Amino acid sequence: MTTITIEFEKGGVFTARLLETEAPRSCAIIRERLPFAYRFHHSIVSGQAVVTLPPDMTMPRENQRVAGIYPGALSFLVKDEPVLVPDEIYIAYGIFISRGLTVDAKQPVNVFGQIDDNLDELAKIGRRILMQGAEVVEFR
Repeated sequence: MTTITIEFEKGGVFTARLLETEAPRSCAIIRERLPFAYRFHHSIVSGQAVVTLPPDMTMPRENQRVAGIYPGALSFLVKDEPVLVPDEIYIAYGIFISRGLTVDAKQPVNVFGQIDDNLDELAKIGRRILMQGAEVVEFR
């Protein structure tokens, strides 16, 4: 099992396991890109999650879900140009349903990783980003 470390700029370090059986191509892209860091903002539409729009990363669709995305899930929304959806990485910290401003209000994501421990701390960080603004998050 491959694990990665996720560290938030204003405090908070988590270990996530990559879901290599469920999303092998997505996990390979993440592993190849490590280390990387992006500025994450709070999600506007999909619920309790932080999100970034990586300008230099995309991946194929696999292991796609709209619901059943648990707190601690790491997911990737694959670019969909016809409906103006950009590439996005999400870190869910609570109730998260991938939905967009599309006709059916659904936009499935690749679920590629899972943080299993310290989910209460992750929720505090999610609320911190909601109330205090964006933070850089490093994946390594």
